[in-house]
Amino acid sequence: MDSKKERVSFRTQIVLAIIPSFISQLIAFYRVKKLVNGLVIEVAVFFIDMVIQIMISWPVGMIVSLPITIGIPAYYVRKWTLEFNARPQGFF
Repeated sequence: MDSKKERVSFRTQIVLAIIPSFISQLIAFYRVKKLVNGLVIEVAVFFIDMVIQIMISWPVGMIVSLPITIGIPAYYVRKWTLEFNARPQGFF
């Protein structure tokens, strides 16, 4: 059996995370085997952004919500990618 360590490219993960699209961010979560947690984060971020957009008018609301849309998923993708690459991989 080949016990080669499976690693995920950190650079690719960050690029997928900073694209403001939930599909690319979910792909990044899937690659580190955290899809369910990522889906929960994406839904929470969606509702937070929706509340911001309802409370604040369009141009300012988008400026406020865009860092949240990118920042929170990017933080968790970075954190979980580093953990995924640091853990030993083998037969189990």
